[in-house]
Amino acid sequence: MDGFLMERASRGQRAFAGCLAIAILAALILAAPQATAVLPAVAPFLPMCGLTVFTTATIVAYLLCGQFHVTRLPVFGLLAGAYAFTALTVAMQLLTFPGLFAPSGLLGARPTTSGWIWVFWHAGFPTLVLIAMISRRLFAPQSITQLPSPGKGIGIYVGMPLAVGVLLCLVALTVPLPPALSPATSPGDFSSGVVGIVLLVLNLVALGAVLGIGRLRTVLDLWVALAVLACVTDTVLSLMSTVRFSLGWYLARFFSMSAPGLLVCVLVWEVTRLYRELTRAHLRLIEYSNRDALTGIYNRRYFNDRFPSDYEQARRAGRPLSLLMIDVDHFKRYNDAYGHPVGDECLEHVALALMRATHRPADLVARYGGEEFVIVLPDTDERGALFVATRVTQSVRALAKPGPGPQGYVTVSVGCATHVPQQGNAEDTPDRLIALADDALYAAKRLGRDRVEVAQGVPADSEDVGGAAADASHANLSA
Repeated sequence: MDGFLMERASRGQRAFAGCLAIAILAALILAAPQATAVLPAVAPFLPMCGLTVFTTATIVAYLLCGQFHVTRLPVFGLLAGAYAFTALTVAMQLLTFPGLFAPSGLLGARPTTSGWIWVFWHAGFPTLVLIAMISRRLFAPQSITQLPSPGKGIGIYVGMPLAVGVLLCLVALTVPLPPALSPATSPGDFSSGVVGIVLLVLNLVALGAVLGIGRLRTVLDLWVALAVLACVTDTVLSLMSTVRFSLGWYLARFFSMSAPGLLVCVLVWEVTRLYRELTRAHLRLIEYSNRDALTGIYNRRYFNDRFPSDYEQARRAGRPLSLLMIDVDHFKRYNDAYGHPVGDECLEHVALALMRATHRPADLVARYGGEEFVIVLPDTDERGALFVATRVTQSVRALAKPGPGPQGYVTVSVGCATHVPQQGNAEDTPDRLIALADDALYAAKRLGRDRVEVAQGVPADSEDVGGAAADASHANLSA
């Protein structure tokens, strides 16, 4: 099970991702000449941006860990580690940023600490994405059973980037480093220095790896490519304008939010889609569990669950409830003569005939067991029940299936019982109506089969029904 992210991307998904990529590149091209242009200062923008990146990166890391637990593909674990690393470093950058929480930053930050943590963030994320894409090529789904268990895998793929992130942040806090980036003052210029070049190269190499290895074949390829493209744009704009509240600075922070934000939207969409599919599968499972595997109509279990509800509803409404018990005549002899496969086919045709004989949505047709069927007719009096029962026998005769009985074709016997359940009578139970219809059925069989027999009232005590004598007579008529 690879999940939605490893499905082949559709044409529509590629087109949508392509439009987003064009929008990102267009923003970069249009903003580059004016990257150093100073805009009005919005003091809350930086903490809002950092908090957004931290939150979305944490959510992405968590959801990707879930993907890794299901698929055990290292690419998901390593991408989770990349976003966990991002969440850690952006949180540390916010805490150490001068003037945000303290004049010189918290945790004993140095003047250059926040800048270096930003560098570690923008170097570590593309590096971890590059490693993730390489692992995708190295480890096919067939080889994942040789890898560590999901628990150990999370410890390795997420724990190690976090440990590296903590170590780098400690270095930035404790070591007196020179400024990470020198300001770019002219529009279109890059921040000079080796650090800027290394950052740019790492981001471009990661983007090339996503495009070259994944080739935008899957949904994961599309959105990881967009996330890395947003990171590249963030890095380029930041190198072009290191001045706070400039056009490039604002756009860079916007794209830093987009890198995890794009993927979190896709992952949340997948969770929503999986929830819908799970709900549909659950409903299908319930439906299948209530259906007879051979005939496709409802089974004895569903009848046992629903009939008491129909009975109580009839009791509350003071309306009649009718029950038809139906048995295929001479079915044992039919199986002996034609074989069980043909007997199964006969039961399927009989079930369809019973369905054709009932028309109301509230009517219930179920297989009671073996060659015996049951029909529940809510709000139906004795006359209506007799009409349906007669139509049942006619519908089965119309099948004209050859049979071993005297008529030469398959027939059914029907026992019909109608009752208005009485309020306040604890002994007036659904089982007594079933017993009454069952006795009427066997009376029809004793009187020659292929007929309808109507019961004449509810028995006084359910223990009087189905005794040893009745069981014996039933057994004698079962063939």
